[in-house]
Amino acid sequence: MSTARHLDSAHYGGRWGSAPVIVGTAAWNGLAFAPYQTWAFRRAELSAYAETPFRAPNGKRVTMAPIRTLPTRDSGAERLVPIATRTLTQLLTNLEELPPNATVALVLCLPERMGERTQEGFATQRRQVEKALVRLLEERDVRPVVHVVPRGHASLAFALIEAGEALRGRKVDVALVGGVDTYYDPEVVQTLIDQQRIFDGENLDTFVGGEGAAFCALTRTDVAKRTKWPVLARLDTVATDVELATQDNDVPCMAAALTRAGRVVSERLREERRTLDWWLSDMTAEELRVHEFKLAWPRVAHDVMPPEATLEYLSECLGDLGAAAMPTGLAVAVEGMLRGDPGAATCLLTGSSAGGARGVVLLSREP
Repeated sequence: MSTARHLDSAHYGGRWGSAPVIVGTAAWNGLAFAPYQTWAFRRAELSAYAETPFRAPNGKRVTMAPIRTLPTRDSGAERLVPIATRTLTQLLTNLEELPPNATVALVLCLPERMGERTQEGFATQRRQVEKALVRLLEERDVRPVVHVVPRGHASLAFALIEAGEALRGRKVDVALVGGVDTYYDPEVVQTLIDQQRIFDGENLDTFVGGEGAAFCALTRTDVAKRTKWPVLARLDTVATDVELATQDNDVPCMAAALTRAGRVVSERLREERRTLDWWLSDMTAEELRVHEFKLAWPRVAHDVMPPEATLEYLSECLGDLGAAAMPTGLAVAVEGMLRGDPGAATCLLTGSSAGGARGVVLLSREP
């Protein structure tokens, strides 16, 4: 399985090298203003779901998980820019200051609709978000190396492979990695309505859209020691692959890509006699997504995930966060491992993009 053409992976722990460490997180979504709140409110089983001004063809208001402190008339970039900038500001405030003369990378995860071959409106949104974040860093005398990864739900895995290798190769000293997305956009809603994918109160083969952003700061252990940043967790193993079956074709979904990427992690855990203690998935209620996860889960976890392990789905209370799903999962995972609820030493994040990209990220708690 590991010889698949699209499979790419990176392992940072054990004898293979010094792992990049996570020294800060930030998040903002429909449920909470920070990672700690997101973790706590999810533990309390609260939900961010609410009716929006958008209407489905059956006349019912579209349910989403919006950030209700934003103006209801704002949409698209009017929401993306403040969500992204406020979240990155939160992260920079937590870090207090970056090392002098450090090479800083900004790796931004965005929805697939903002890729290179896209409508001009979405391309404009991408440029607006990117420029706003760069401006925010430049105001702090930081000239970042910028890389944009418009791969949707699985973007974080692709981003972390690049950021991890750059840190290990000492090409950068600090990597600010995160994602932002929103379904609160007339064009996005209309596309989903045309595809019969957005929840309208009747069709169950759909999902509830959300919005938000999350960022993390990664660095090397030596940099963390010099700056006296607390090490919250370490980046352990990352893998990506591409699934042939999508919502837009008739290819049978065999969950091959998610299985291959996931087995990179589980095989490593088995070799090192560790367990998979917590799995945070971006799975929604869509039949294709559920079918894929039901096939991949036992193949990946059967020999490393004990009965007492925890399996959770971010969309249950946050809605589908798109490109912000895995970054939000990372922020939640760090909080949970730090606070011992659940009692996990390892956490697997998985993301499945509509276009076929699949990504898995294993985080490990610092001893």
